[in-house]
Amino acid sequence: MKASGLYTSPWLGSAFAGLLLMATPVFAQAPEGPVEITVGSSAGGTPDVLMRSAAKILNEEKIVENPLVVANRTGGSWTVASNYALSKAGDKNTLMALAQPMIATPIVQGTPNTFEKLNPISVFVQGELLLVVQPDSPFKSLQDLVKAAKEKERGVRFAGAQTGGTDQMATGLLEKKAGVKLNYIPFDGGGAAQAAFLGKNVEAIFVSLEEGNGLIESGKARALAILSKQRRPEPAFKDIPTATEQGVDLVWTQFWGIAMPPDSDPKLVAWWEDKIGKLVKSPAWTSFLAKSFFTSNLVSSKDSAAFLKEQHGIYVGVLRDLGLAKQ
Repeated sequence: MKASGLYTSPWLGSAFAGLLLMATPVFAQAPEGPVEITVGSSAGGTPDVLMRSAAKILNEEKIVENPLVVANRTGGSWTVASNYALSKAGDKNTLMALAQPMIATPIVQGTPNTFEKLNPISVFVQGELLLVVQPDSPFKSLQDLVKAAKEKERGVRFAGAQTGGTDQMATGLLEKKAGVKLNYIPFDGGGAAQAAFLGKNVEAIFVSLEEGNGLIESGKARALAILSKQRRPEPAFKDIPTATEQGVDLVWTQFWGIAMPPDSDPKLVAWWEDKIGKLVKSPAWTSFLAKSFFTSNLVSSKDSAAFLKEQHGIYVGVLRDLGLAKQ
């Protein structure tokens, strides 16, 4: 896989990846009894909402007969959840949500990688980020912000949810691509970061499309750029230029998926792969994603493993540039 320097993903929007997923061979028998999906974020966080919605639709649409239960195991930026999944080696009734902190946290903490020990079923959801400022900000474009950052090193403050997380990755990539130094201030969670932004304690923040739409509609924020390859078609976003349009070659996408613990039966992984494929094709899932401004990108188990490895390399590079990598 060739890196684009950002999220680099030949799998994104790839019909071939979907065909691979649909070509899954012989399946194992379904697991017996309830199946638990472990999530490392708190209730209401994006991974939690995605997994609960997926579980609900899988059950309601009779794609999976087993009762699916989401369990939040928070702490240590997904370390608690990851360690729990690792402790359930070979367990047929345990699934684990995949999210970017699982890659970033070991790099920042200098601990062994978790994703390499899990058996990915599929990475199947992505979401773009918006760069927003206050409505009365003097920055009218991304270039205005870049110009100010060049005039005063670390003079432009960004709030983020944690050290080494998605927000800091996006900020670090903006620094690298624009040739500037920004002042990234980590807070204890996305809510605290948004509070700092709304209180004008920082000049800018990266948010999901759903969060950004709420802030913009309520008159609390104005978007400077979307970190996607092309503009979004929705009325709420169609007039927001990409960073690339404004001379900064920055594309960054969040991703989420699902995996099984170590030593899982490959046939059972394939069984779940088939179920996720049916989920993604269901009208209920399509409707949910559209309302939340997420996008489906169905990736096979094999390609998901390769993608996670690729992402790890990108994270290591950026976090080393930021002086945060201990791996």
